[in-house]
Amino acid sequence: MCMVLSMYVGYPSRFEAYGAVKIYELSKVQVLLGVGGSSKPGLYGIANFDEFIRTAESTAIVVPTRDEDPMVLEGVLRAVPIYSPLIVVSASTQKPLNVYGMEMDIAKTLYRVTGRPTIVIHQRDPVLADILKDSIPNIIDEDGLIHYGKGEALLIATLVADGIGVENIGFIDADNYIPGAVTEYTLIYYTVLRMAESDYKMVRVSWGYKAYGSVEFYLRKTGKASQIVNSVLNKVLSFRRRIETEIIKTSNSGEHAMSMKLAKELTYAGGYAVETQELVSILEMCYIDVDTGRCPSLPHSIEIYQVESRNPHIHSEKGETHVVEMIIDSLSTIYHSKLGSDSKSRSHMISILRELAYESEPPLPQVYRYPDINARAFMDRLLSESRLCVAYGL
Repeated sequence: MCMVLSMYVGYPSRFEAYGAVKIYELSKVQVLLGVGGSSKPGLYGIANFDEFIRTAESTAIVVPTRDEDPMVLEGVLRAVPIYSPLIVVSASTQKPLNVYGMEMDIAKTLYRVTGRPTIVIHQRDPVLADILKDSIPNIIDEDGLIHYGKGEALLIATLVADGIGVENIGFIDADNYIPGAVTEYTLIYYTVLRMAESDYKMVRVSWGYKAYGSVEFYLRKTGKASQIVNSVLNKVLSFRRRIETEIIKTSNSGEHAMSMKLAKELTYAGGYAVETQELVSILEMCYIDVDTGRCPSLPHSIEIYQVESRNPHIHSEKGETHVVEMIIDSLSTIYHSKLGSDSKSRSHMISILRELAYESEPPLPQVYRYPDINARAFMDRLLSESRLCVAYGL
């Protein structure tokens, strides 16, 4: 028997099919790090260390950040296994205090220690805006720069990942106070992406517990935004199928990963709507419009896995207003999509918004198609012309 170190994730026991989209029920991390044979009944783990390294090296890990505590950000970056290329997309201030300069120094120091390929990009870099203004014109704001926003950062990072030629891309929020949780998320990515059979695959993490790093410390199973948006997505799918479902558990999952083949087919939303929009985009292409041939995975399916983590997710508290904004942004992507276009779905979403004291229809989301550009040429130009973008080990 070959002895290995491996995370073991439970096989999901069922999935629901929506057109060419298979959404697997929530499974759990059963063993964070096990020592034993290459297989366990009902569990999946990467069979050997060489296979683990190959998967990690082909998976870029992205950390979007904006004025995060440098110590917290450093903990997140150090927790990512050294085999994965690291992409940091920052919208942090440069004056009066140069927070972005500190972030670049953290990345440089970690590279000197680990030798891991690392790229640090500033979201408001004029060179970046100049490169993308023709291919994604609506991503440029009135200042002639890339819009602030998490969704914009994830789209930029996906272009970078495409440019360096990785097979998969994973995202991790920068405000995580528990480095061990970050390591767990990356191991979930590697394990499930290796387990999945489709070339078009995604894994989304559901936090086992979450809490704010504040005086009133309390571990909750789910946050308000996730509860509401999960319920709305499930209700919309139930109306479509005329069978009630609760399959969606990760509508607002900041921690998620997917194959680059899938990432390049998605429509991205600006700001905090991006995680919900990913699901909406997939369901529009491969469920609502599956008969039109738009679905890139045909004749096969897109696989969406959902995994509950073991570590609690503890992060900074941004206030009730931030939570409500997340809900409104997320619901806007459903409301203005083909998926949620029926009267029952829209009425349900309007009633939810009224309960949040929001009296209008949700605003039109800012959405971006993945651009048809040469990603390698994009990277070469950015690295050669920008004074704000740095790359180590490439």
